[in-house]
Amino acid sequence: MEVKHKKHETHKQQMEEEPGGESAAAQSTLEHGEEVLGQAEEAVSDAYDKTARVVGETYEQVKNYSSKNPGKTIFIALGVGAGLGFLLGASARRSGVGRFARPVVNALSGIALELFR
Repeated sequence: MEVKHKKHETHKQQMEEEPGGESAAAQSTLEHGEEVLGQAEEAVSDAYDKTARVVGETYEQVKNYSSKNPGKTIFIALGVGAGLGFLLGASARRSGVGRFARPVVNALSGIALELFR
């Protein structure tokens, strides 16, 4: 009976009975925290590496596209600049231009998406 009862004792009761139980539990918690921190660091490092690789590949694709299609690239840049100018100008003045800027930016975005496909 005593053995079965001992299996069901709470962790707190076991710590009180063992000499140095609190420091052992604290050490265990610290080790677990260090392990979790190590796993988090590894996950962040992996995500950073994958993101850097994808951004680098995308940058190379854009460079290749722009060197093969300089005219389209210039028009895309012009459209993006005009759209941003409309948006920034409209937000600065709060005039009626804002209602025209959004459709223009949407149209230019659609054109840019079609060109990059």
